[in-house]
Amino acid sequence: MNSQKELAAISAVMALLSSEGTKAEYIEPLRSCAPNPYAAYGRQLTMQYRDITQRRIIKRSR
Repeated sequence: MNSQKELAAISAVMALLSSEGTKAEYIEPLRSCAPNPYAAYGRQLTMQYRDITQRRIIKRSR
């Protein structure tokens, strides 16, 4: 009884795989523009904070 369930599950998976297209197409994600004028400024501050933090970590590790 158990082997019949396994066989049915395997055949269902094989049927699903064969019904799908063989070529997978890449869908490029949508590029969003800045929703408000402060977004670019916020990114700049974030990158500046990361840079300063990395420098502190490097100084401590020497």
